[in-house]
Amino acid sequence: MDSASARRAKLRQRAGDGRFLAWVIAVAAAMTACSVLLGLAIATTADMLRHSVIDSVFDDRESIPTFWGVGTLGYLWSLGMIGTLVGSIVASWLIDAYRGGGPQPRILAALASCAAAVAIVVDAPTWLNPLAVGIRLDPVFHEDTSWSVFGWIAYYADLWLPVLSVAIAGLVVAHAIRHYRRLRRQIADRDRLLAEGPRAKGAVTAVTLRITTNDQGQRSVAGSEVTVRFTDAQGADRWVTRFSRGRAAIPAAGPAEVLFDPRRPDDEDLVFVAFHPDPTPQEWIGTEL
Repeated sequence: MDSASARRAKLRQRAGDGRFLAWVIAVAAAMTACSVLLGLAIATTADMLRHSVIDSVFDDRESIPTFWGVGTLGYLWSLGMIGTLVGSIVASWLIDAYRGGGPQPRILAALASCAAAVAIVVDAPTWLNPLAVGIRLDPVFHEDTSWSVFGWIAYYADLWLPVLSVAIAGLVVAHAIRHYRRLRRQIADRDRLLAEGPRAKGAVTAVTLRITTNDQGQRSVAGSEVTVRFTDAQGADRWVTRFSRGRAAIPAAGPAEVLFDPRRPDDEDLVFVAFHPDPTPQEWIGTEL
């Protein structure tokens, strides 16, 4: 059995396994908690910068939390960033395993952004108030200075930063909802065509690798764009391009299965392809979401 066949066999074996769903819930909860820590790190850093702008350097009030010792802020950033990133990767893999492959709803980004926004909103009212509004009071040398425009912007950060974080979270949630609706519509179309639509024999005519580069300049194969030719019910040749994820899922030139709506063969949203015989519903590839 080749690597692609072994991967498909594992996906089919894991699909619908309740243990993966339980792990998804646990990891997503841990990721959300880390996102709260990330939100606290952002809020704490904003408070520290705000304090440095609107108050004198001789103001010895502490604006950095120390509930984990002197390294609390570093711990918040480290746990928040690493936990959110690793948690989202692991949860995404678990969702993929539970669903048997294919596109998945973008709920993880929505959870993370909402958790960080809640932390910022809750923490902002606890920020240090200035010794005097509009003036950087110098309690040592008494060389007081008026705030600049940037000082006034920093002063109101406890208002505009929570609003900004909520707005960003709202945009992420709205995008996730819109993506989920498109995904549900695509799955409904796929299931309808599996029940009533004709299948056609297609042929892979071109395969283009999609290469990604990380921060260190290392390149890896994220998948491939595959062009498939098929003949519709009227005898006309048509071509569609689909994205096949992962190195192991790169198809070779050869036959393909095509599922389409004979009433609208030109509608690419209603064309699904598979690159091996007897595909499961999740293995039919539609337009990339």
